[in-house]
Amino acid sequence: MTNPTSIETLFANDIHRRIEEVIKVDQTDEEIISDEIKDYVVTDAIHSHYTGIFDAYSETPNKPHEGIAIWVSGFFGSGKSSFAKMLGLSIANRSIAGKAAAERFAERAAECAVERAGDKKLQVLLKAINEKIPTHAVIFDVSTDRGIRSGNQTLTEIMYGLFLQSLGYAKDLDLSELEIGLEEKGQLARFEEEYKTLFKKDWSAEKGKVAFALSEASRVLHSLDPDTYPLADSWVKAVKNKADITPGKLAERAGELMKRRKPGLSLMFVVDEVGQFVARDVQKMLDLQAIVQSLGVKGRGKHWVVVTSQEKLGELVSGLDDKKIELARLMDRFPLQVHLEPSDISEVTSRRVLLKNAAAQIALGKLFDEHRGRLTEHTRLTADIKLPELSRETFIDLYPLLPYQIDLIIQVVSGLRTQGGASKHVGGANRTIIKLAQQLLINPAVNLADAKLGDLVRLDNVYDLVEGNIGSEVRAKIAAISKELTHPLAQPVAKVICLLQYVKSVHRSAENIAGALHGSVSGDSQVASVKEALRELEAAHKVRQGDDGYRIPTPSEDDWERLRNGISPKPGDSHRLYSEVLSAFWQPQPSHTLFDTKTFKAGLAIQGREVTGGDMMFQVHLADEGKELDALAAELRTRSQQERKHVFWAIGLTDAIDRETVELFRSKEMLARKERETKGEDTPALIAEERVRLRRQSDELRRLLRAACLSGRIYFRGNDRSPTDRAVDVGKTAAEVLGQVLPEVFDRFKEAAAKTTDVKKGTDALFTAENLQGLPSVFGGIGLLRDEKGKTVFRTENGPLKEVLDRIEERANYGDTASGRYLTDEFAKEPFGWDFEIVRLLVLSLLRAGKIEATSKGQTLNTVTGVEARDTFSNNNLFRQAAFRPKKGIEFEELVKASEGFRETFGSEVKELNAGAIVAELRKEVARNEDTVSSALAKLNAHRLPGSTVLDDAIGQMKAILRGSEDNAIAAFNTSHRAIKDAIKRAVELEQMLSEPRLHDLERARKAQGVLWNFLSQESDIADELRTRASSLEDLLARETFFKELPSIEQHTKAIETEYSRRFDEALDTRIAAYTKAFEKLVKAPAWREIDEDQRQRIAEPFERGQKCEANHVPIPQLRADRDACEGRLRTALAELRRIIDGERVVTMSVGSYFAEGIETKEQLDAALEGIREECSRLIGAGKKIVVL
Repeated sequence: MTNPTSIETLFANDIHRRIEEVIKVDQTDEEIISDEIKDYVVTDAIHSHYTGIFDAYSETPNKPHEGIAIWVSGFFGSGKSSFAKMLGLSIANRSIAGKAAAERFAERAAECAVERAGDKKLQVLLKAINEKIPTHAVIFDVSTDRGIRSGNQTLTEIMYGLFLQSLGYAKDLDLSELEIGLEEKGQLARFEEEYKTLFKKDWSAEKGKVAFALSEASRVLHSLDPDTYPLADSWVKAVKNKADITPGKLAERAGELMKRRKPGLSLMFVVDEVGQFVARDVQKMLDLQAIVQSLGVKGRGKHWVVVTSQEKLGELVSGLDDKKIELARLMDRFPLQVHLEPSDISEVTSRRVLLKNAAAQIALGKLFDEHRGRLTEHTRLTADIKLPELSRETFIDLYPLLPYQIDLIIQVVSGLRTQGGASKHVGGANRTIIKLAQQLLINPAVNLADAKLGDLVRLDNVYDLVEGNIGSEVRAKIAAISKELTHPLAQPVAKVICLLQYVKSVHRSAENIAGALHGSVSGDSQVASVKEALRELEAAHKVRQGDDGYRIPTPSEDDWERLRNGISPKPGDSHRLYSEVLSAFWQPQPSHTLFDTKTFKAGLAIQGREVTGGDMMFQVHLADEGKELDALAAELRTRSQQERKHVFWAIGLTDAIDRETVELFRSKEMLARKERETKGEDTPALIAEERVRLRRQSDELRRLLRAACLSGRIYFRGNDRSPTDRAVDVGKTAAEVLGQVLPEVFDRFKEAAAKTTDVKKGTDALFTAENLQGLPSVFGGIGLLRDEKGKTVFRTENGPLKEVLDRIEERANYGDTASGRYLTDEFAKEPFGWDFEIVRLLVLSLLRAGKIEATSKGQTLNTVTGVEARDTFSNNNLFRQAAFRPKKGIEFEELVKASEGFRETFGSEVKELNAGAIVAELRKEVARNEDTVSSALAKLNAHRLPGSTVLDDAIGQMKAILRGSEDNAIAAFNTSHRAIKDAIKRAVELEQMLSEPRLHDLERARKAQGVLWNFLSQESDIADELRTRASSLEDLLARETFFKELPSIEQHTKAIETEYSRRFDEALDTRIAAYTKAFEKLVKAPAWREIDEDQRQRIAEPFERGQKCEANHVPIPQLRADRDACEGRLRTALAELRRIIDGERVVTMSVGSYFAEGIETKEQLDAALEGIREECSRLIGAGKKIVVL
């Protein structure tokens, strides 16, 4: 015994012998059938299945029953067709090359049963069946023999036709009914003789040509019985296509015709690929149930049905939602169910192809023992299912294959048969697992037989054998890799990825790809090399990575990628993306609670543009890493010394950030362009994947920018406040910096620092307290009270109250009103930072102290105890609107001040310098201008225009002057005359500027900004200039002085309207062109001239509507949707035309139904085409006009 050195020397049998690609159940060549039986491997499991079936079949005559159906399932290449064929041949016991099929099968089963040498049960049962239950078998492949009459032919019709044919009758139902009827009357022989006389041909040879045979049979009947059939076509017109067959009738005829032509024999139907034929079709499944039920009930064990399927019966039934109760009964109709497991095919492959000789078993066992650990580790694959384990025995049996590879190849071959494309199934070049195993050894493309001992099958070897069944585009792409890329594993990796795409349960990871490419028992891991190859493949867009792992891009994905790679962001686009990410870091907004009393928030400005408002702005600027970043940092440090209220943050942009920004922009643009598209079946999947890629790139850009921020430089007042090495979050870092700088900016905040709840208690107490003793602690906490001669009084000479009083007096001295809004805004700024509640408390304290007066809703408030005061100070809006002034008596200085204010406001002098005269003239002028201001205010409010607050506040002061006492009128005027003057001036300007045409223009501007721009902003190709104009228009329309910017507003409005109109016209022109072209096709249709005017108007109405010019109120998306719907409307209109003209004469014929289960062999193709031809001939013969769909 010599030690084997090459793989070829390992095998016990000739590895070059002929092995059929696919076993065909309807094969009639006796030599081929003989070889099939000789090579058939009866494993223990298969032997058990046959024994059980033979046992049930043999006992039927003694115990008649209805359980006569057998369901044989298994994946493609599992041997289910062979199993069913051997079953049918052995029970029918046909003579094969001079020897009975049952004898041949029994001998082969005995040869395979080495471990069951004494078990003769199978042989005994089969012999008893052949002697006591002689059987006629009808064996056929439904995927080959379907569709003879129409693509929707039922299984009942197919089975009945082939049953008739097996008994010598015509396969066509009309002709066979004629033969059966003539035979029953004893006139069939006479008919055949007359046919031969008339046509000089044999009826038995010609009756299969249905299109001619029907007319010829009719002529023969006319010749034989002219009284009954007066014309040559009388019979054919009367009966053509009238014959029908039901499951019940099939069962009746089976018994009746078997007695006529096969007396004493039982009947067995062996139908291959039934599962594929009935799959997911409830009606076909119910038809199968009815067949089995009828044959069982009426045959009582004499009529059997054997069917095959790639799926188990339970899997098929559970996949159907409708009529589950009826389908559940189908399970009961198949008491015998056989499923061939992958382990069966592994054993069969091992015995038929990979069986080893004695020397090989020794050598391989030793090889495995030496390398067990590394081999197991390097070939391990992760999957969603449990893959066969590698053991010493399975290694020897299947070498050079590994156990998991059998399962993998099974799924690859099954996947290839159901891949998408022009048809549901690929052609007949699919190899069985057995044939593939042989070809891996001897095919020149792989030729592992010549390899040295220890080499293994790699999955790319399998690709080389099955690539003919893979789409040409994918093959061409993989073939080009060796020329375009340099990595030696690039092409093998692509081949493995391609095949693993058909194996949904195995993960397409780098580690699994490396395991599938492991080429030697003693070889090292390929993981590192595979990862390098994957990087090169991804960079060249030869593979893509998705959630489900790596895959080969489809042509649609390639087109998508080419379009995507042609997109590049402009600087403005990149800036917007940076802003989006940086703004997200500000959520939640960074904040710091100063002295545990008030929370201050950090604002954000990017490149000088405010993004998020706040109490303290962080000015973020970006620059490329290196010299640009250094220069930016130096500039920001200098600015921080000058702009002392802001924090400056310099961030460096890396090459990686730039790359991710480009990729993210491309994803956003692709989605913006494609999400509205519905064309192409791949588009939804590509959009979904692009969304995943967008999320991945967005996350990566966020990660990179976060790192850039945390490694950036932060400056405040010239000092470095940059993040520490421990910083991990941008928002938290900003909050920490905010906490450091707030005490420096709001250095007077502490003077009035108090908790909001305490402040509110203090405010409420002031309304009711009889004196200042016993007030809440907040007053003492912030030093608002002092003791004067044993009495508690407000401290107004210094501290917070002095600051507020000074502001009120300052405004009054300038003739301006110190409103609540002004005071809260003023003291919210640095260096105070006081919140709304504390300012309100301080103002109320000054009113209680008698230092100020308030005006609210035209009324003067002198005390805090009145209802009006409580209403004003309890309502935030009323407090903001209220005006405050120092409380002073009417002294001569106040009269002089009122006189001067009168001159400044109204442009004239008061006649007398006394209170009565001044108030009289003052009220006269105020009353004269009140209507003007009120009218302007009403116009602003009516048209929702900004700037009403200034006029509203002035109206309040005017009412106070008109309704108050003389003292209060003069005091109110002295503190508000500037505001009144400004309001009157603005009211006059508004009345002059806001004419009806101008108001219409402003309404256009608001529509342009709110409606037109809302659409345009979503378009992917909008110019940056227009975006800037839209932003400016939004700002101008929000300004109080908008009326001074009307020319600019008009320019920006016009630009937006022009762009919208251009796109509207483009969409409208495209729609009109589409409907014009479609209408031209419609009127050119021959049937158009044959219908009346009313019908024309009805059919043409959608197309005439589509050609009309629409007013601008129709949205552009609707115009685009109408354009997309045009093609479908044209198809509908043409179909309506045909229906009107041809009426019932028109029939539609869907050729797709003839290919519904796919075409895998030339025989199936011929059968489908013959079915189409037969159906067309029948319809034409019936005077129909066929419209092919």
